[in-house]
Amino acid sequence: MSLRQKIGLGAAAIGVAAIFQIGQLPASAQAGVTLPDGAGRAEFFAKCSLCHSASDVLSQPRSAQDWRVTVDRMVTLGAVMTADEKASILGYLTTNFGKAEQSPGADVAPLQPAIASAWHTKPALKAGLADYIAMPVTGNFAVKDARSQVARINFLVEEPGRGRLLIGDASGPLYLVDKRTQKVTPYIDFNGSGTASGLFPRFVAEASFASGLLAATFDPDYQRNGKFYTIHMEDRTSAALASPKTGVIDGLDLSGHQLTTGVATPSGPALLMREAVVLEWTDSNIRDSRFQGKLREVLRVQLLNSIHPTNDLGFNPSARRGDPDWRVLYITTGDGGTGEQSDVRRLNPQRLDHFGGKIIRIVPDLNEHVATSKVSDNGQYRIPRDNPFVLIPGARPEIWATGMRNPHRMAWDGSKLLAFVIGSNGSAPGPRYETINIVGRGANFGYPLREGPEFKALSPVYGSVPADNTLPLRVSDTVVLDQRAPLRDSALAYKTTVEGNAIANGFVYRGKRWPRLNGSIVFGDITSGRIFHATMADLEAATDGDPATLAKFGEIKTDLAMLVQQKMAARTPATLAAPLSTAANGERPTPPRPFRIDMRLATDSSGEIYVLTKSDGMVRRISSIE
Repeated sequence: MSLRQKIGLGAAAIGVAAIFQIGQLPASAQAGVTLPDGAGRAEFFAKCSLCHSASDVLSQPRSAQDWRVTVDRMVTLGAVMTADEKASILGYLTTNFGKAEQSPGADVAPLQPAIASAWHTKPALKAGLADYIAMPVTGNFAVKDARSQVARINFLVEEPGRGRLLIGDASGPLYLVDKRTQKVTPYIDFNGSGTASGLFPRFVAEASFASGLLAATFDPDYQRNGKFYTIHMEDRTSAALASPKTGVIDGLDLSGHQLTTGVATPSGPALLMREAVVLEWTDSNIRDSRFQGKLREVLRVQLLNSIHPTNDLGFNPSARRGDPDWRVLYITTGDGGTGEQSDVRRLNPQRLDHFGGKIIRIVPDLNEHVATSKVSDNGQYRIPRDNPFVLIPGARPEIWATGMRNPHRMAWDGSKLLAFVIGSNGSAPGPRYETINIVGRGANFGYPLREGPEFKALSPVYGSVPADNTLPLRVSDTVVLDQRAPLRDSALAYKTTVEGNAIANGFVYRGKRWPRLNGSIVFGDITSGRIFHATMADLEAATDGDPATLAKFGEIKTDLAMLVQQKMAARTPATLAAPLSTAANGERPTPPRPFRIDMRLATDSSGEIYVLTKSDGMVRRISSIE
């Protein structure tokens, strides 16, 4: 490898360094890199810790120029710091992790600031934000890492016909919020406020990655049947009973509840640590703010860990009674990080014998679509016979689409299904993109061979990239069929560490409140809190069979980063938000509370746009667009 290649790799690592969000001890420090005391250390901890997708920021010294570019990139991605704080951080990094500048004649590729993705060309808009709800504080302030938040609000969906919002906190509480009064009412607590008396004894809400209460959606016939569905995470290694506890929620009838066998995930040398559980709740009195009714377990999915789990679920909103898609549920499951492994697990996103890296399609009500579906192995749902892999021996007949890393959120525009896919992390070789896919029946988006517009570096597990842009159907690690399927290209992509680090969710705006956004897909980046817009027409045009064709997008600029930092400081106990000081006993002091935006987006039937941020536990609404 030439010196220029080595420097190029170093520049890529600096791109990884730009993933700094605010918070935890860097993974490199945990691996043995000593973090010395000194001026600027407090600011470093308060402003510059790692997002989950980087691991070696401080593992090697860098020049002052390199550190300047890194910190500038942090600011671009949403880090909020004053000029004095920035100078202090740079001083700390260059003093303790600096190296000499290269001489002018050295064979060095010049390091350039981050360049926006080639498709980031639409004009920017500007949006004002207004506080809407301060959600109840659930954060564990004793935990000081990049996911230590005031309230881990994970989703917001509107209850059909009732003028209320259902808002979920990953820590366990599920709330009903009156849209008119903004009154927050506890509805169901999955975790019993973290006590041993919680409803689900194996419920796990870790302080990192995706866990806890993950998603909820209402049945299309909710106003008549009172049904809605949720996903939560459980620790399958726990010695606690897996069944929900009786007597925890007044009015909850568990008489018909039964546990199901988890759908297995190929794990190679790793242990299966987690299970995602899909539940059906039937509220017998939807006019009340207390849950009264029954609970049924629909599906349980075995997972390697909390990385890229079973994340989201939803119904086709355009389907009507009598349609093949009426009350048919779509569920996403990420790949558990397997697509970045070098062993047999790397095959998982392409294998058809499990749910990882897939979207599945089921009928949760056993009384629906009886003539056109079959009952599942666990007896708790039906499988439509028009699913694409129903007739392939060994394939999971529930699978609808495949070949994605982490399709952690979905959205619908009429009958069109969109998946928001979080891209590879900083340690993975090859290109790294955050993508939006238009998902159709049997679609394969190519991961881990391809991500966004580019093929990824080859691995020993896969052979060469096919020239005809097709892949054979792979049932398992050993069974590969002669039948080939074309790879589906993503509709929109941005480069990881450029516009952001992990794509959030989004929606296609069809409301009347903000006419400038009509027909636009509004989406964001989780860690940086940046919000973007593109037209749905451009996304559809981009799916032309050429991976290089991608929709153009622009930014909706806001003051979110500053607002979140201010509100988080106000909602965090002062003693835990204070700057670092030297410990009296000479031991290294604990870092202060970190800052990481951690954003999600939502809209309601009236066209309001909501911005949810975990760091400060706030729900805001867009108050202006210009």
